[in-house]
Amino acid sequence: MLKKLIPMYIIYVIYFLGIGMVSSGIVLMPFNYVRYSIILSTGLILFSSGSYINEFIIDKKEASLGKVIRLIIVSLTLAIGIGMISGGISHFKESPVYVSYLIPLGIVISFISYTIKNGYALNKKERMIFITGILTVGLVAHVGLSTMANNYLANTDAPQGGDVFMKKH
Repeated sequence: MLKKLIPMYIIYVIYFLGIGMVSSGIVLMPFNYVRYSIILSTGLILFSSGSYINEFIIDKKEASLGKVIRLIIVSLTLAIGIGMISGGISHFKESPVYVSYLIPLGIVISFISYTIKNGYALNKKERMIFITGILTVGLVAHVGLSTMANNYLANTDAPQGGDVFMKKH
């Protein structure tokens, strides 16, 4: 059992560390492009590596070139989408207008990526309902977050950047 516990734990660390780094990289990139691009890229590599190891090494699924490329692309978009959501939630105060786009896009991107990654085969009617529904959720989220962002910015003297970037000695 220990032989399975250790590798599975390491895979989870790789997944969650990757997502954490993607979240930080995406949401904080406007404040330092170089630093947060490196963090974002590292997170994407970790998450994709974890996906590859889980699918093809641990679960021993057939690993054709096409399946590996598909998994990597879908893993990247899934990580980016989830990172947009979690980073946006965590850093609304730092950049509320930016976050009002990040979270809705993250919802759309991650839901579509999750659907593809897990092989949900939707018929034509289900696809139309799915697309209409997820775009509606994204639009409603954007309108709600934009309203919150505008209210926040109108009622505060704090510049964008929030607490994370205030220098305290």
